[in-house]
Amino acid sequence: MGTGDFICVSMTGGAPWGFRLQGGKEQKQPLLVAKIRSQSKASDAGLCEGDEVVSINGNPCADLTYPEVIKLMESITDSLHLLIKRRVGAPFLFLENQPHPSFLHLLGSTSRLTVPLASRPSGWRKQTRDQHLGKQQPGLPLV
Repeated sequence: MGTGDFICVSMTGGAPWGFRLQGGKEQKQPLLVAKIRSQSKASDAGLCEGDEVVSINGNPCADLTYPEVIKLMESITDSLHLLIKRRVGAPFLFLENQPHPSFLHLLGSTSRLTVPLASRPSGWRKQTRDQHLGKQQPGLPLV
């Protein structure tokens, strides 16, 4: 998978989510976000083109074919929680001065960030990985 950071992206309200996927086990490719529709739940939640989808609502994607992923996505009616891997150098989205809940202790990675954005509230902004790593957020535990 290469180097990158793990991020949780959550959306509510049901489909359409506003993004398109590509790849899958049968193509011997990771499941990637191919397209984000502007002003969609996905764009508001901070999902980015090129993000690798690791799990969907807790279901690992590494062994799923594209049709299995589509079937899984169609079964989700209200809340979508994606664990994604974002390549190094891609922008991070975070809320300034907000604690970041951490469930990522399950991953075993040393470089992690949780992004629980449902919309773009005040204080939202983009940062590169280097900018983010240069600033320690108050209340953000080192994991």
